[in-house]
Amino acid sequence: MEAKKEGILIAENIHKRFGGTQALGGVSFCLRAGEVHALMGENGAGKSTLGKIFAGIHQPDSGDIYFEGEKINVENPRAAKEKGISIVLQEFNLLPDLSIAENLILGNEEYYRLAGLVLDKRRMYSHSRELLGLFEMGASLDVYEQVKNLSIAQMQILEILKAVDADSKVIILDEPTAALSGNEVEQLFAVVRKLKSEKNIGFIIVSHKIEEIFEIADRVTVFRDGTEVLNGHDISSLTENDLVKSMVGREIQNLYGARAFGCCAEADVIFRAENICDMKGRVKNVSLQLRKGEIVGLTGVVGAGRTEFVRCIFGIDKRKSGKVFVHEKEIKNLTIKNAIKAGIGFVPEDRKYDGLILEESIADNISLVLQNMQKNFMISKKKSVQDTKKMQKELNIKMGRYYDACDSLSGGNQQKVLLGKWMLMEPEILIIDEPTRGIDISSKSEIYSILNQLSGAGVTVLMISSEQPEIIGMCDRVLVMREGELVGELAHDEITEHQITKMATLGSGGRKNAK
Repeated sequence: MEAKKEGILIAENIHKRFGGTQALGGVSFCLRAGEVHALMGENGAGKSTLGKIFAGIHQPDSGDIYFEGEKINVENPRAAKEKGISIVLQEFNLLPDLSIAENLILGNEEYYRLAGLVLDKRRMYSHSRELLGLFEMGASLDVYEQVKNLSIAQMQILEILKAVDADSKVIILDEPTAALSGNEVEQLFAVVRKLKSEKNIGFIIVSHKIEEIFEIADRVTVFRDGTEVLNGHDISSLTENDLVKSMVGREIQNLYGARAFGCCAEADVIFRAENICDMKGRVKNVSLQLRKGEIVGLTGVVGAGRTEFVRCIFGIDKRKSGKVFVHEKEIKNLTIKNAIKAGIGFVPEDRKYDGLILEESIADNISLVLQNMQKNFMISKKKSVQDTKKMQKELNIKMGRYYDACDSLSGGNQQKVLLGKWMLMEPEILIIDEPTRGIDISSKSEIYSILNQLSGAGVTVLMISSEQPEIIGMCDRVLVMREGELVGELAHDEITEHQITKMATLGSGGRKNAK
């Protein structure tokens, strides 16, 4: 009789291929009950693949999985959930037209009476409020609100709450903080700590965010090219440099690159927004100006109105009032096309839904903006390939053929494709929303280098980011929003996490119009 394995969830010698690509080459992994075990690596390293094998989404080609000491086969996600293994993916599994409460209890027969025919709405709403209370969100979110009206961060929290509510013994969180603000990350981690200590739940957290891993994880395993290079090390025995070197195979001396901050302080004002208000009351009389060649950060908690503001100034959403100027010339009819013609580019927060057409080719995606700006809406395949070759070289895009589907690329390379389609337009002002969301540290370093090069070439960058180290490391100055208003501005040498958090949560009583 085989001895029981120690650890609540164990993988031994797991192999997995997708066509000609080896995703996992004989990896092993052990999760203990009541611990947080971080699973790290660059995009394509195999970490999410292992998580999906545990959750029954993928089947291993070979190797063994043990749960609570017994060898198991996880045929599908339902079987995994029945055993007590849940996964929260980056791609949300929510029904947008249903309410928060309906999504939270979806598929749970406990909330139906009379042989499953009648929904017990009173119990559903009461229980949903209790779940939201775990994240201290009961006051800010209405259980009757339709999910399609929520932010990405709020949708992420709903997915986590669903896993918590399933009485899971193991919860796998795949990049759980990618769309969360600092306060929401703290709330999530507080819940994780409570659940692991009070219910002995084991957590696997797949993440790129090294600073967060040191905050929440007990142990860490690092994959590189489908094999483990660190396996189950106590986080306390490692440094950030240890993790970076393990993930990328080399040391990254300066993640953000070298810039001369503040050198654009006397440069010409190239862009100006004046008293911008949106139609939904989420942006309230916001004014700012940007100088040639500077990188300006726009930050604040999720829901502060940052994304809503930039969507207004790019012509995606209608304004209730306000004006936009480029070189002191007002864009009278502010549409997306007219914004592009004026020299503005916009890299959106959600590349999968708003930025790229993932099922289309890499070449078609890179040519997308250029093609739509042509009078005849056509661009030759030869020109498309030439442009793709140019961007591939300039941005170091790791890809196969030019006509491979864009979803064949890693997250970091998808982000480069998204950036490349705007660089083809040679914008004078580039708005980029969450530039490194969900990408690995090596790709982050490359994206930062690209933004620095653009700044050096005179391109003005407005960067919306929830990652405070990114704001501090990249920006000449930072503008802070709170509840739809611009509440303060910090020069580079004034930017600290404490100051940003103070302004974002308390306001400053200071400048509302950023100069």
